[in-house]
Amino acid sequence: MKDLKQLWVIKIHPENVKEENNNIYMNEKSVEVKQVGHFINENTDGYGKYTMGSKNTIKTIMNQIKTITSDDLKNAKALYRFPNLNLSRDKVKILQEKFDLKLKRDFDETDYGIVSEKYFDKLFTSTYLKKVDIADIRAWANTYKDCMEPGVEDTINARLDIIPEDAHITCDCDWFSSYRYDKTTNINRYSKMINSVRGNGSSTYHYYIESLDQWNNIQNNIDKLVWDNNINDLATEDSEILTKEMYLQLKTMLGWSKNENGTGYIMSQDTENVNLALAIIANCNIKESHTYLAMLFSFLSDAMKDSSVWTTVNFKSMRKKFENYIQINDWNWCHSYNRLVEELIINNALTEYAWKEISEKMYQDVLSSQMGIDGKNVFSISPESIQLKPELKEKMKIEEPVLDDLEAMVDMHNESHKL
Repeated sequence: MKDLKQLWVIKIHPENVKEENNNIYMNEKSVEVKQVGHFINENTDGYGKYTMGSKNTIKTIMNQIKTITSDDLKNAKALYRFPNLNLSRDKVKILQEKFDLKLKRDFDETDYGIVSEKYFDKLFTSTYLKKVDIADIRAWANTYKDCMEPGVEDTINARLDIIPEDAHITCDCDWFSSYRYDKTTNINRYSKMINSVRGNGSSTYHYYIESLDQWNNIQNNIDKLVWDNNINDLATEDSEILTKEMYLQLKTMLGWSKNENGTGYIMSQDTENVNLALAIIANCNIKESHTYLAMLFSFLSDAMKDSSVWTTVNFKSMRKKFENYIQINDWNWCHSYNRLVEELIINNALTEYAWKEISEKMYQDVLSSQMGIDGKNVFSISPESIQLKPELKEKMKIEEPVLDDLEAMVDMHNESHKL
């Protein structure tokens, strides 16, 4: 990407006019010529901002960022935080203390630079522009110079002269409303001038990067970059691993409990319990607790959103990691359960217990609530009747028993928050 063409925009402001003798004339402020960045590609298929080429460009770049381990940090001396991270400073501090790491302000003086997807997104820009040829703009200015103030055509040509020959050149013309000038003598001619530049060719989304130097610095140091969620995982690898008992307790703390008939579920929240549950979730061993965390975020993220902890930096990193689960909704429909199972398989987190939870909820929310299938009718259908396809069942992760319990985490949390 070091040889990207410069992206130049010829910006036309048709409202910048001078009124004289019942005519309007474009003034020298009406046409701007400026470089906005370096061109990557454009979307020509008409289906949204990003082309597959744009997505592949980002994906190729991001796939070069490796995953590090604690052993890598043992040999490191300093870290650098890039902007827009989903990573709390408390998590970084845990690693600083554990591995005697410094946090530097200069990326060049560090062993690793922590980045995020959000940071990369902000490096790139997408704008709706129309590709043009300089010769066409010069011809346009010459054709309609009678609608311009004296010297404006020369000014436009002088500005076009500064554009490099190998640049990617585009045009963007503002909308012009002729209503306020409908009494002027040359309004039809002026409107024709604007329509000719607006209607010549079609606009597409242009994908570019504003700072090539910044980007080249990243490219030259790609081996030093590490994802914020990788650092978040390392910061919690010594933390408690959620167990089934802890998962059930966290559900209760978040307000999930069976109703008096023992069939459905009711939500009864206590603010203090919800805040404590989120604090425990944010500080558990993320990697080893993925299955239980995925189910909590899938089924109970709405219950979490009223908590003040939900918007903290520490919890935002959790939300980013589990956003695919949070986005699943419409639990009255089969497709949501299908999506959840697929996501768990992708993350090697589908366990026998997770499937039991999924089939139980699907029975209650789909078959029972939506279709009226329960123990009161003549059909013998139960949660156990819902079976996973054999080829998917083979992808279940074998659970290893963990003996820790929730009380230890609660005690640890309370102890750390004593005044």
